[in-house]
Amino acid sequence: MAEAKRSTEGSIDRMSQSAHDAVDKAASYAERFSNKGEELMQMPEDWVGTARDYVRENPLQALGIALAAGYLLHMITRR
Repeated sequence: MAEAKRSTEGSIDRMSQSAHDAVDKAASYAERFSNKGEELMQMPEDWVGTARDYVRENPLQALGIALAAGYLLHMITRR
């Protein structure tokens, strides 16, 4: 009887440790995804800021790029 009790306690301890490890791993993944999500949400703002700076520093080149992109878009969607 005592041996069965020790065996059961050992099994419970192993399962408890496995569950604890799984929860720790899940929390680590959640934190990592949360940080990546914040970075992804910040990216469009960074791109817009970079584009604004480029247009202010190079207005003629920006106009040329916009015209070329518009022309290419027109040629692709013209059909």
